[in-house]
Amino acid sequence: MSEPTVSPIRLEIMRNRWRGIAEEVCAAMIRASYSPNIRDRFDCSTALALPSGEIIAQAEIGTPLHLGNMPGVINSVLARIPLRDFAEGDAVITNLPYPEGPGHLPDVSMVSAVFHEGRPVLLVVTTSHHVDMGGYAPGSMPFGVTEIYQEGLQIPPVKLFARGVMDQGLYDLIQQNVRTQRELRGDLMAQWAAACTATARVHELYRTATPAEIARDLHAILDHAEASMRAGLRRLRPGTYEFEDFLDDDGAGGDPVRIRVKLTVADGRLEADFAGTSPQVAGPLNARITAARACVYYAVKAVVDPDLPSCAGAQRPITVRAEEGTLLQARFPAAIGNANILTDQRVVDVLFGALYQCAPDRVCAACSSEMNLTNIGGVNPATGDYFNFVETYGGGIGACHDLDGEDGIQNHLTNTQNTPVEVVERNYPLRVTRYGLVPDSGGAGRHRGGCGLVREFLFLGERAIMTLSSDRRRFTPWGLDGGGPARGAHTYLTGADGRERELPTKTVVTLARGDRIRIETPGGGGWGPAAERPAAAVASDLRNGYISPAFAAAHYGAAR
Repeated sequence: MSEPTVSPIRLEIMRNRWRGIAEEVCAAMIRASYSPNIRDRFDCSTALALPSGEIIAQAEIGTPLHLGNMPGVINSVLARIPLRDFAEGDAVITNLPYPEGPGHLPDVSMVSAVFHEGRPVLLVVTTSHHVDMGGYAPGSMPFGVTEIYQEGLQIPPVKLFARGVMDQGLYDLIQQNVRTQRELRGDLMAQWAAACTATARVHELYRTATPAEIARDLHAILDHAEASMRAGLRRLRPGTYEFEDFLDDDGAGGDPVRIRVKLTVADGRLEADFAGTSPQVAGPLNARITAARACVYYAVKAVVDPDLPSCAGAQRPITVRAEEGTLLQARFPAAIGNANILTDQRVVDVLFGALYQCAPDRVCAACSSEMNLTNIGGVNPATGDYFNFVETYGGGIGACHDLDGEDGIQNHLTNTQNTPVEVVERNYPLRVTRYGLVPDSGGAGRHRGGCGLVREFLFLGERAIMTLSSDRRRFTPWGLDGGGPARGAHTYLTGADGRERELPTKTVVTLARGDRIRIETPGGGGWGPAAERPAAAVASDLRNGYISPAFAAAHYGAAR
């Protein structure tokens, strides 16, 4: 670097100051949002970037998938609207995954520039999962579709705000195409408010240092993150490592869908090549390479050093490749709505399967690895307004070489919360009748996998459309080092007449008053031979209800 060296103390202070701004911006967006999906579940993310588009700080409240996609969002916006065409108070929105951008249409990103002395010095990026963007079914992530036109409204990069004034005509056009108009306005305004918060904080920072000093600090942050990532990669065993796993199907009657990766680790660099992955599919499980990059950045950071800064510097030593026309680099207008929910989660497990070969003490066995999304939309009889309930569910975490997996929590790319029962019942015609863990769902092993969770709803409206997006029923979460596989996903619908039927993992169904929906998510894989699990641990599992006596007898021996 030509710039003067930044002291380690100042580097750490400034790195955390920028991250603190990103965290505050995300907190402001959450507090101002209308929909429970953002206000209570935190399904949103924020980042700060240099005018060149290099991310310098991200809010760790956010989801790794959003955060990994944000470089693509910035590239897409600046390709359509160059920075020279930005003015103070401008904000560009987009939800278009092609050629780069958010992972699916409900993820609406907003990009604005912060100016100092008339010059753009920073970009602010927010992404929020809006509860509906129109299309075939409530929630805009349906099955039964084969192209993105059926999934909802596509918004190319366009200015929603110009010099602080909202384009009412554009807003009216967007609002007319979505079902949940009140939430749309509230959540978009929350993103705008978050951008204003970022502007205020950056201006405060520029009052404490010169532009040259701040530029020096920012480049030092990026360079330090790069050096730290390279040092971490050098600690991994050099070589080439391959792994593959399968999605059960594409939701359109297709065969199992292969996800394959070849990792090459050498001299402080890592390349992830997804050659051998299935061609793009008919159903809405396709993705763009921006999502694959997000998966790789997350997995490598988790293995190399979870405390590494989430910025462009840490991503410089990493290369991601996927062939055009395949599942992870689909051609327009392939349907894409459920890649975030299922495909990308499986990509992470495949990456961990490969990384296990060079860093076995830093990865876990397969997790539930699907977000088990449920969308229920219709007219709320209490208000007469259209509602859409959207929630993703946690499951079991895979066991590690030295500890059991966690039970019933969000894993990998989600990082969202559950919707509190009180919030569900206050906002939607739903009653939560059961919420807990699924016994016997974690894989057996010296260290057991975490249990999946069960959540059951009673529908109180007249009619609604439900989209279910799940997987791992056929190809259940695998164990490592001799550990057992976990139980997969199961969803049951019981009508008012008491008849129960199991639903397909990927479907759209109509609900009537009195229907009950029971969702059971997958557990996590086990680690090590089950015969090596201490008797005291098995007894504790029985006592706490994680396993049944029959499961203990089958996997750990009747004597336990």
